[in-house]
Amino acid sequence: MNPVLTALMIPFLGTALGSAFVFFMKKDMPDLLQKVLLGFASGVMVAASVWSLLIPAMEMGTGNQAVVSPTIGLLAGFAFLLLIDYITPHIHPVGGPEGPESRLSRTAKLALAVTIHNFPEGMAVGVAIAGALTADSIWPERWLCHWV
Repeated sequence: MNPVLTALMIPFLGTALGSAFVFFMKKDMPDLLQKVLLGFASGVMVAASVWSLLIPAMEMGTGNQAVVSPTIGLLAGFAFLLLIDYITPHIHPVGGPEGPESRLSRTAKLALAVTIHNFPEGMAVGVAIAGALTADSIWPERWLCHWV
């Protein structure tokens, strides 16, 4: 099988398996369970960001560049997501609508919220695969070969 296709399927399957838990939940999830699951998901995303993105980015640099470049990228990512969150009409499952006024349906706004959330993850996967395909990149190639 094509290694790029395989590398794209791994995150897809992980997302599909993670979201499949919705079929095992009752209609009304207890608040405590929801808080625990949200906290767990947050911890996984922060850990993945630090260990799989920030630390390898710092290891690629030397001197001040090792910290400055990833920090600039991190802050630019924060700003980008805040901007997208601000200009895109969307709704979260818990809470009201956010962003500018819109005639979009509740379903469309929820789909936009999911898209806002998934965009950075897809971008991280794309960067890792693109790095693995570049001859002068060492870390992403090891990562891709390890998982594929």
